[in-house]
Amino acid sequence: MIIGAGRSMCPELVPQLIMTKELWLSHGLVISLYDQPGCFFKVRKIVKDAQGLDGGLNAVKVVYNIPDGLRDCDVLLYIDTLSKEEFEGTEGWLYRNYNTIKELSMQINNYAPSHMKVIFCSMGPICFAVDVMLKFVIKLPKTNIVAAGSQYGLESIYVLARSTGFPLRNFGCPPVWGYLGINQFVDVHHMIQKYDYYIPNRRALDSSDNATLPIGVQRSQLRWFFYMVHDKTDYYKEIYARKNLTQYQVGRCEDYQKCRAICDLLKLWYSTDVGDEVISLGVISDGSFGIPEGVVFSQPVYLKLLEDQSRAWVPFQNFPMPNIPLNIFQNLVNTAVIILNNILTIENSIGKH
Repeated sequence: MIIGAGRSMCPELVPQLIMTKELWLSHGLVISLYDQPGCFFKVRKIVKDAQGLDGGLNAVKVVYNIPDGLRDCDVLLYIDTLSKEEFEGTEGWLYRNYNTIKELSMQINNYAPSHMKVIFCSMGPICFAVDVMLKFVIKLPKTNIVAAGSQYGLESIYVLARSTGFPLRNFGCPPVWGYLGINQFVDVHHMIQKYDYYIPNRRALDSSDNATLPIGVQRSQLRWFFYMVHDKTDYYKEIYARKNLTQYQVGRCEDYQKCRAICDLLKLWYSTDVGDEVISLGVISDGSFGIPEGVVFSQPVYLKLLEDQSRAWVPFQNFPMPNIPLNIFQNLVNTAVIILNNILTIENSIGKH
């Protein structure tokens, strides 16, 4: 089920979900779309466009209330955004988000199956949303509720590849840290780069100038990107300049990265075998990286197979700390802690009203 199906990313997200074989290979795929009544005309168009893609194996349908979509739902994708209103402060904005997610949490407790997974991916305060949902949802395992974060890193790969002259396929997504939707840091220095090199062939080097022997054997290795930090190019400045240009030209942020972040996450979560991939994800902290336990924070994670054969994303403790001064990273953490503590204040304010 997709909540916020009237958003600009949904027309691109639905086809990508349909083409994700890990989701439909065994049991088929049914996608339920929900949004406010004023957006139904957009949602119906998505359904019509998707009819040519499903080939009879999949179905895309409109649901007119959230409970109908939650029944028998395996994955809930929350892509809706409550934008800040004019002259609205951060506290009021978070208050509205709090009410919305609290209401959704109550509906999950009443109607959703206990194995359902929830993925937040929008322009809103998604780590905050996970914090709120973890407070109220008692029906789902805490590890089943996450905030997709790799889209922030995906936005930077093209700029980095173009700046360095390396092929785009040689780069992995850089790690993303932070309280997503409030503050975040893309650590381009600790992104993985596939680097091709040659092992010299001594026989070829000692041969005559007219010899046609290959000069070496091509090999590949993985390395951190930080070996190029001597370059004076301000990657962060270029990345944000391109992002702002995209917003100006098309009136929205790049939706492709959000769609890819969701689909890549689902591919790993539903793959036949548990691999060793490390990705960025907003999950509840276990105390790794100096992040207080119980705080939802985007960090490097891997998929762990639990004793009951279920799967959970857990922090990858061996990953390097982000390449920023410790006090700046601590500020990211402190912001998350302060906002998390303010949830209790918000709850008290709601009680008084």
